[in-house]
Amino acid sequence: MIHLFRLLLPYLLASFFVVKGIKEPIYLLGIPFLIFMDDSVFFNQAKLFHIPNNLGPEILFIWLVVLWVLSKIIRKNKEVGFLLNSGKLGILDYCIIGLSILSFSGFIMASINYIDITNVFEEFFTQISIFASYFIIRNWTSENDPDVLVKFLFSLVVINGIASFLYLLNQGLHVNIYEDTAGVRDEFQGKDIFRAFYFMPPFFLFSIAFLLVFKEKKPFYSIILLSVNLLAIFFTYTRSYLLIIVFLFLLYYMLTGIKKRKIELVLKNVSIFILGGILIFLLLSKIFPTGTEYFLGRFSEIKSSQSSSQDPNDLEFRWMNFESIFSQMDETSKIFGMGSVTEKQVPIFTDMNGTTADMVWTGVIFRWGLVGAILFAILYIISIIRALTSYFNSEGILSNLALLFLLYIFSQTIESFVSWTFLSGHGFTIGLWYFAMLSAALGFRKKADLAFN
Repeated sequence: MIHLFRLLLPYLLASFFVVKGIKEPIYLLGIPFLIFMDDSVFFNQAKLFHIPNNLGPEILFIWLVVLWVLSKIIRKNKEVGFLLNSGKLGILDYCIIGLSILSFSGFIMASINYIDITNVFEEFFTQISIFASYFIIRNWTSENDPDVLVKFLFSLVVINGIASFLYLLNQGLHVNIYEDTAGVRDEFQGKDIFRAFYFMPPFFLFSIAFLLVFKEKKPFYSIILLSVNLLAIFFTYTRSYLLIIVFLFLLYYMLTGIKKRKIELVLKNVSIFILGGILIFLLLSKIFPTGTEYFLGRFSEIKSSQSSSQDPNDLEFRWMNFESIFSQMDETSKIFGMGSVTEKQVPIFTDMNGTTADMVWTGVIFRWGLVGAILFAILYIISIIRALTSYFNSEGILSNLALLFLLYIFSQTIESFVSWTFLSGHGFTIGLWYFAMLSAALGFRKKADLAFN
């Protein structure tokens, strides 16, 4: 029965996006997201979307382009809504263009500097697909009404909720849902604690941000989805997730209270959040005592810089790994990056990939150097500033979208120091999707305003 479920679910989800995409083409973008979600929704079982098999991660970019072109054909005769996108490039877009230039330069230099250029083009294709996909998703988003965009994003939240429920069954109730058993296994109080990451739903933090911002649209479903996501996160036993969630709730209450000019509302909501958190913790400690103690024990490891598996992996250790990779780069590469090299040209490439999984900035500086890191830093900083000003200066759905992307980019800023974020092993292609959608959302204007300009 479980085997049949694994085979049917990915095609059912893909069918949903195809059917919805006929009417609203942005829903076709859901299929690349499903490919990215991979094992969490058993999309690795959907062989139709992995043909030909020898392409590997490149298949995600190919599907993105094909479906984008198809969406153009479908949208050709559709009416536009009340809001239009000006289509003008902004600072975020110029940062991406700068990174694209670095990738082209890195490809040329790698081709010149190494006799053996095996896989150099493949690495270049992977790099440039990130930035090409940014503009594709930006364009795709800009051609849709904001309310349609919100509905599409909600569908992603629902699917991540389904994946979270499956993860909860597997990790919390020990129902054998997934075939893959890769992960970290710790022995605690005589019991095995299994921490699985490969089939972990990838949009936990986005889902929480969305459900906070748009909870009033569908409060009942929002509470259920929020609860499922939070419970699933508990069974990841990931310290950074818990801390980021606390920051997200506090930031959300603070910003919404300030915009409404009701400081007492901020204090009230924060108090409710703290009280609710304590009650939830006490409840979990009664239902899952071993798991709760193990999770709390992981915070004590921060002080000792030593995990229960005798493999230190705190922030200090991540920086040590980063410095090890950085010290092996020559001075020019430190500034402009190593370019499109692979393990065939540079042996430390394999170690770099492993270190990037723990901190994305290792992969950034290795590929694009300090110049690239500065461009990415500008991308993050300007995105947060623009989203913040848009939230306070607009109303309605545009204000909510700005707040949504502000919260998520804030969470990704923190997570970038403990995870691979936009350089995920599931595929680089859609790694910058939230920057692309924010860039498009910032460009929305009323028809009358554009006509006047």
